[in-house]
Amino acid sequence: MSPLDVLPSPVKGSLKIVWFGGTAAAKITKNTLSRVAPRAMETVARLATVSGRGKGHEGAGAARYFRAVADDYETLAQEIGLVEKGRDLFRGKAVLEVGPGNTRSLGLIAKLRGAKSYDGVDGYDDQARSDRYLRTIYEPLLDLEGETGGYPRAKELLANTQVHTGNDALRRSGRKFDLVVSRAVLEHVMDLDGLYAALRDVTTDDAVLIHKVDLRCHGVRFDTELDFLIFPDSLFRLMSSHSGDMPNRVRAPGYLGLGQRHGFALVYAGATHIVSDAEVTTMKPRLAPPYRDMPDSVLAVLGVWLVQVGPKHPLAKKALKNLDIDALPRAPMEKLAKF
Repeated sequence: MSPLDVLPSPVKGSLKIVWFGGTAAAKITKNTLSRVAPRAMETVARLATVSGRGKGHEGAGAARYFRAVADDYETLAQEIGLVEKGRDLFRGKAVLEVGPGNTRSLGLIAKLRGAKSYDGVDGYDDQARSDRYLRTIYEPLLDLEGETGGYPRAKELLANTQVHTGNDALRRSGRKFDLVVSRAVLEHVMDLDGLYAALRDVTTDDAVLIHKVDLRCHGVRFDTELDFLIFPDSLFRLMSSHSGDMPNRVRAPGYLGLGQRHGFALVYAGATHIVSDAEVTTMKPRLAPPYRDMPDSVLAVLGVWLVQVGPKHPLAKKALKNLDIDALPRAPMEKLAKF
């Protein structure tokens, strides 16, 4: 039970109005700064010595987090028959990570596990420049992967990695990728079709794409996970269009058909988080259009794993077409990291 639950309804309602206004004002301010001074905001992000992955995910904790992320990709790939055994997913692949953030931790793991190359694509370059900060993550990562050589070895492995800023830069690179991965990134992309059009241009015909999409509130919450859906779309655009840290609020069905529109076959989809029926019922009348008119089953899904493949991948013939949200299975969360 939340401490807010013991408050009288009028008091709680008044506090929520204050929260609504304060949240909108703060997010609009940050979004405006990101729009009018993107380089300054990029510099601030680059100088930050935090991984952006939450409390406890710095230093050795960040190393454990990123290793669990890589293990999740491997585990899911094995579960659905993409690879025969763990640790085979990255081997020999040209890997592209969507939204790598301020470290190249996943790239380091991919190279350690035999990847041919690693690139990233992001909205802007926020790669940390502090060797001291990066050392606290990369050295524990090498230890966890059984590699010697410390930070110099990590720098050697990452020497030829690239991060492309934007879809056009990604296309201009002339690169072709066999494996595309992301975690808690697609929900921040404001132009999903633009991203996927670029991905189709830069992936091989038998490429594999593995995404974990977090459809929760990303901190825009007063007392329920659905609070971020009470802001009208016009207001939410002012809060989120350029900041990069706000969700796009696309619901699960919008992701299920995304790959198919751009030539990729959806071969697996599984829900990661489901909100309770009671929460949906309580919140639905308060949601802004179009969310209040969506089926309860759509509103209840707050996270999905997606696996898509190129048209010439052997699994493409088993594509899941027009998958109904009510038929969406639960992902094997007992085998995957809980964050």
